[in-house]
Amino acid sequence: MVAGIFFVIGYKTAYDRIEAATTTLESQTFYASISDIRDSTLSVQGMDVNDINFRGDFVLNIVEETKIVWRYTELSFGDLDVGDKIAVTFSGDVLESSPAQITQVEQIQLLDDEI
Repeated sequence: MVAGIFFVIGYKTAYDRIEAATTTLESQTFYASISDIRDSTLSVQGMDVNDINFRGDFVLNIVEETKIVWRYTELSFGDLDVGDKIAVTFSGDVLESSPAQITQVEQIQLLDDEI
């Protein structure tokens, strides 16, 4: 019985630490131009105004929870076009492949003046 109590306490402690680690991920934002659109992914080219780490090619996985906005108005994935300038906000890791992959995209903000 004592072992069971310590198991539950250890499990709860480990779970709380994992939850704390995942909620403290900081979001990052960079600017890009859309070069290709397929299913639920965007291929983008980072702009020269970005830090050197965000000037290359990226593939963004867009999920249902990803917000797509333009001037505080929600858009759908279908409203995006090749050539659009966007701000990409994400958290988590960037997979170092060619092109780099970002899987936890939080928000895409359309930067163009007109839709």
